[in-house]
Parts: sequence; structure tokens; C-alpha cells
Amino acid sequence: KPFYDHVLGFTYLDGRIWFRNFQITDQTEGSLVEVGPRFCLWLIKIFSGSFSGNVIYENPNYKSPNQYRTELKIAASHRYKAKAEKKRKEGSCRDSPQGG
Repeated sequence: KPFYDHVLGFTYLDGRIWFRNFQITDQTEGSLVEVGPRFCLWLIKIFSGSFSGNVIYENPNYKSPNQYRTELKIAASHRYKAKAEKKRKEGSCRDSPQGG
């Protein structure tokens, strides 16, 4: 089984940690080919312990999936209320003697 040298790349960009796995194809030239896997990590919190302890860092831009869904539902309800109010006003204008 052949031995392959690998280079792992970690880059911090756009508030995320990007991970890439490369294979060295030519030792003399040092050319690289991406072989994967590749993935992106979005930092939420850093604790002083393994999975507990004091919070050292907390991402201020992170929204939990539940919070995101709640905001979408609230926005949809505002749109529905605006449509219903507009329809109610249009209906009351038609019924008025000056409406047409």
C-alpha cells in the first residue's frame, strides 16, 4: 500500500474555519492536489473545559435554528396581518356610499 504525504489547511475567513485536505503529488516541486474531505466549521462558543466551564468566546452573530424559525414565523404573521388589514380596508371602501 503506497504512502501519501498530506497537507491539512485551516483557514479563518468570513467568520468560519475552512478545512482542506491536500495530497503532495510531486516531492521535488511540492505540487498539491485536493483530495478531501473539505468542510467548514462555524464557531459558536469556546469553553474553558472540554464541553463545559466558563465561556471564553461566544459568536455574537449566531442564531439557533429555533430562534431563526421563530423569526420567520413572526415575519410571515406580520405579512398576513398586513394583507388582512388591507383587504378589510378595501372592503369597507366598497361598502361606503362615496366608494363608487
